[in-house]
Amino acid sequence: MKIFDDRWLMAGIVKEMRRRALLGISNGIANQNNNRYLENCAGRHLKSGTVMIFSRDCGMHQSGWLKNPDYDRCFHLSLSFFDPETEEPADKDPKLTDEWLNLFFQDNKRLLWIEPPHYSAGKIKDVWHYRLMCNEMWQPILPRKEVYSKDFTPAGWKSWSDVQAEKELDVR
Repeated sequence: MKIFDDRWLMAGIVKEMRRRALLGISNGIANQNNNRYLENCAGRHLKSGTVMIFSRDCGMHQSGWLKNPDYDRCFHLSLSFFDPETEEPADKDPKLTDEWLNLFFQDNKRLLWIEPPHYSAGKIKDVWHYRLMCNEMWQPILPRKEVYSKDFTPAGWKSWSDVQAEKELDVR
């Protein structure tokens, strides 16, 4: 994780985080290469009390996780906050969040898919996720329909949950 001290301006941090994100792609699989990439994409800004991970994610549809192929790749920003003096986790800071989103995504901020924390570790630190979906050339897009729509998937395509349900039937 990169530590950004008081000498770093927010715009400079975003430039550095974007540079780091372009050095790889996260496929969501917990392995040494993916973990190393995500660690390189993580930053901590001491002055504002912000923890962030900015990465390029790919394979969410291919892996069967998301049904709509428009959601297969994205720029993904995870944000959480801490008290700069005590370093204890802090609640989401709406003003700082908006500043970071403007710097990272600019005019594409309106295209973001925003998710609150889902898992206990994320809830403790109040980690929010901001995803800008992209096409194959990493250009921002507004996905067609909802994330679980199968309107654009090939016939016979099965999601991860479909495969698990079939496995459960085979066991019976």
